[in-house]
Amino acid sequence: MNSKKIEKMKALVKRVGYDFYRAFLIIVSHFILIYAGIYIGMSKCEARTIYYGSETETITVSYGGETIFRFDESVKTISRASQFSIGPADGNNPDYAVLSITPRFTSGAGKVTFLLANGAVVTAKIVTVSKALPEKVDNFYDFVPKRSLVEKEANSGPEISDLELMKAMIRWEEIVGIKERSLIRTVVTGNSELSAKLVRVYTGAKFNGYVFKIQNLSKNKDYAVDIRALTLGRPNQALLSQVDKGFLKPKEATFLRIVAKPTSVYYNVNLPVGAIQAE
Repeated sequence: MNSKKIEKMKALVKRVGYDFYRAFLIIVSHFILIYAGIYIGMSKCEARTIYYGSETETITVSYGGETIFRFDESVKTISRASQFSIGPADGNNPDYAVLSITPRFTSGAGKVTFLLANGAVVTAKIVTVSKALPEKVDNFYDFVPKRSLVEKEANSGPEISDLELMKAMIRWEEIVGIKERSLIRTVVTGNSELSAKLVRVYTGAKFNGYVFKIQNLSKNKDYAVDIRALTLGRPNQALLSQVDKGFLKPKEATFLRIVAKPTSVYYNVNLPVGAIQAE
């Protein structure tokens, strides 16, 4: 009788031990997956280079996330930064040439001045945007003086121009050095008879590209697209624009393409579409 109880106890202990072992393996595997995800995400992080001079640079940062600014010199002082939490990216090993920028508010803009150890002044208009914006893919910015750009361009081959980007967008071609993303984002038109959707985004160091699909939902009205009146933000960030059809009959659709500055965001677009009045 006692031997049977002992055997049952052994079996119970063995089962409990197995359950604990399995739970331990699950926990360890989850930690491994999380670490791998973080490592892969960091390895894919690409920095956008900002060449600073006397002008104010416009930079977008995501609310709810951290953006890293890396300067060529240590930062001595920071002015007018009340809308942001700014400090060394690594709190355990402070390096004031690598700063973490975290917005305090969901939206807004602030002009922040960084004084570097060598006396250089970097003035940046930091704009807080939603983390979900498709063109807001940069979480890392490198700040280098404009003289470095002059030296770089003197030693490098030709880069893609805004016109070349527009031609590639019209042909739906891929472009070396430009990130492309297909998506569907509804754009508010303020008119129930018009539908507008962002269907493709191009992001690069010098330009952003946007492709919008505009559709006339009316049953009896014609609409015109006048790209001469198109704007993207204030001041206007659009550089080039093109539309497949300038006139839309009922139920017709067209594609509108915009090449803009890299600081642009798609939702600031003012679509130049209006109904054609019958004579």
